[in-house]
Amino acid sequence: MFDKSAMRRKLFGHALIAAAGLISAASACRKEPAQAAVAVQKASPVGGPSASVAKPLDSTSEARPEPHPPAAPCLSVAGGREPALPDLLNQAARDFEGGRYDDALECAREATRTDGTSVAAHHFRGAALAELGHIEEARTAYARAMAIDPDDPEVLRSAADLHVRRLGSRDDLELSLQYVKRALPRAQKGRDRGLLKELHLLEAMALDDLGRPGEALAAASKALEHEPKDREARREKGVALFELCRFDQAKTELARLATETADAWAEHYLGLIAERAQDDVAAAAHFARARKLDPDAFKPTSQTTRGVFQKIVQEEVEKLPPSIKAGLAKADFEVTELPEVSDLVATDPPLSPGILGLFRPPPETTSANVRPTILLYRRNLSRAAHNDEELRREVHDTLMHEVGHLNGEDDEQLRDRGL
Repeated sequence: MFDKSAMRRKLFGHALIAAAGLISAASACRKEPAQAAVAVQKASPVGGPSASVAKPLDSTSEARPEPHPPAAPCLSVAGGREPALPDLLNQAARDFEGGRYDDALECAREATRTDGTSVAAHHFRGAALAELGHIEEARTAYARAMAIDPDDPEVLRSAADLHVRRLGSRDDLELSLQYVKRALPRAQKGRDRGLLKELHLLEAMALDDLGRPGEALAAASKALEHEPKDREARREKGVALFELCRFDQAKTELARLATETADAWAEHYLGLIAERAQDDVAAAAHFARARKLDPDAFKPTSQTTRGVFQKIVQEEVEKLPPSIKAGLAKADFEVTELPEVSDLVATDPPLSPGILGLFRPPPETTSANVRPTILLYRRNLSRAAHNDEELRREVHDTLMHEVGHLNGEDDEQLRDRGL
């Protein structure tokens, strides 16, 4: 399968950070950073402490604000007095806003030493750790904040963001959905439209990566109810429509987004849609624009011709273990360009148009001598690999996966075997 989650972590890796400033002593010492008077937006991979929810930025949005001048150490406050918790949190906010994550982390740590029950302090600590790449420590910091207040919607939003954007395994995505579910009641009670949009957007991302595009579309639509012009939510809606094989609707949604703003992800999916329509000229133009907009996310992929691809497939078939080759001999074996819509929509929800291969069992109503079919999809396999070596590995693994289905294994069993 095409790894959308890995690409998402690269392309969507600029979520919001709202640094809470001017926090009152009462709100700082308890659970609610909701009375912070200042929220500063900043492009960042992981959501941070927030009194209000900032707007998400991504890799093609406007430049980051100019960094603030260096701040005084967090223990140095006016009059030389010992800093109180609000002083530490305010300084952590200023450091965080200025991109001084080491300093923000030190102030957050001092805040947790000053008051170990401060949700905001643990939240800031987790956000700073995440920015510094200490993901497991960030997860622990968020867990400590949630141990104090299990339903704090801002902490839950940040934890969900961490699991969707930075981690992305199936378990992480399932956990992020639980965090969103827990956060929604208080977010709805507080009528914070920005926070609600963020929660539904993270829900849509997780559901799409879990192969639940119908639910992802519903979540993205809810996010757009709160912020109709939100770029990420519009993109996610287009992706969900594509995964549902509603290609005309996906094209309309993504083309509008690509027209209004340079968006690598929208261009990439428009390329996939054009490719399915056999408009290779338009597809190449969209893919080229996606690479230009985000060369790290959209690196060149294998460009093998049909003849070379067929040769690689044949060589990889010959290398298969005898038991796998025997299984393959029980089925008709085909190499084709892309999946047929009829195959994709034969299940509910539909299979992803990005699948690398397919096991098609014979219809139940046919006679016993009708053979099943195993298909490999050249364009999707080539897109999943950056060179011939990777392509060979993808072909091998896909053959093993589909023969596993032929032998009666389901996706869960194949996943347990690393397939």
